[in-house]
Amino acid sequence: MTDALAAVAALLLGVRVEPAERLRRTERSEVLRVRVSGTGWPGPGTLIVKLFPDAGEAWVRESSALAVAPAEAPVPGLVAAGVDPPVVVMADAGTGPSVADALLADDTAAAAAAVRRFAEALAQLHLSTQGVRGAFGAELAARSGGTVPESAMPGIVTGAAAALASLCGQLGVTVPDGALAALADLNGQLSAAGPAALTLADACPDNNVRAGGGYLLVDFEEAEWRHIAWDVAYLTVPWPSCWCSFGLPPAVTRQALARYRAVMAGRMPYAGTPAFERDLALAAAGWALVSASWFLPKALAEDLPLHEAVAGLPTRRAVILHRLGNAHDNAAHPVLAEFAGRLRAALARRWGEIPLKLAPAFRSAGA
Repeated sequence: MTDALAAVAALLLGVRVEPAERLRRTERSEVLRVRVSGTGWPGPGTLIVKLFPDAGEAWVRESSALAVAPAEAPVPGLVAAGVDPPVVVMADAGTGPSVADALLADDTAAAAAAVRRFAEALAQLHLSTQGVRGAFGAELAARSGGTVPESAMPGIVTGAAAALASLCGQLGVTVPDGALAALADLNGQLSAAGPAALTLADACPDNNVRAGGGYLLVDFEEAEWRHIAWDVAYLTVPWPSCWCSFGLPPAVTRQALARYRAVMAGRMPYAGTPAFERDLALAAAGWALVSASWFLPKALAEDLPLHEAVAGLPTRRAVILHRLGNAHDNAAHPVLAEFAGRLRAALARRWGEIPLKLAPAFRSAGA
């Protein structure tokens, strides 16, 4: 914590910085709330400080994204950023609950409203960042010497195709002809050159803070410029990269997608077209296979929950089976549907059927 305080003091000359509380600490970063004061400080009394172990990709992406985010974007405002030590200083979004908090509680209506508000925040982010692609790329280049690309999704998808080829070989699953190429080809069909925006990428239910009537999106360590369908599919998969990947009732998902489209209406008409529906289905199928490539190595060994620190979470096996089942029923890309079905059938024979539970907030209503 001493390093973080010194870093902030060096960036905000003449300002007194004192510790308030540690909010989170992982191997990738440490997040603190600090108190700031001084005659030369006109701002609020607290700030959020994120200290990184090195000036690597996570720091580059977060500091670059917040540097170019417009004032109307639903993100914390950037106050300062430094490279030695690597730190990002942001406006304090407050102590409001996250969408994850609502999903883990027992209020069905509040949880459904939280998911809708999250969809609204996602739409606001997509709309507000339409004009920042060039600036984002320039910030990335300046901070990384050109080593951090504006879009990470192509590498994620091609990496997943290679991993699945190996895993299917271990499992004795015959990959349908053309399936791995079709997965890799999603990079072209859902290209960052299409309807795209600057996004936090890891749009999980805990990466946000309730503020006023909506949510501010936080944690831009994986920020990139990418096709918006990859983000919106977080509502339909749901939550492909997240620890709280409970199921959502279909009605809740439909309402959230309707809220997203309502915000986009008139400003990005694509979101109301059949092309968007198709792209959303392609992204959902892609996420099912990509996340399977992430979770399968551990799931094949034992059936652990997605996060050991929170009781009652879904297990990797339940999540994998659920997503592959949905991808098998997805008509947007027949060869990917066949691939998902074959892989799911092999895993179900190995593990048995493991249903994915709804989020706790939706169980009391029998949804």
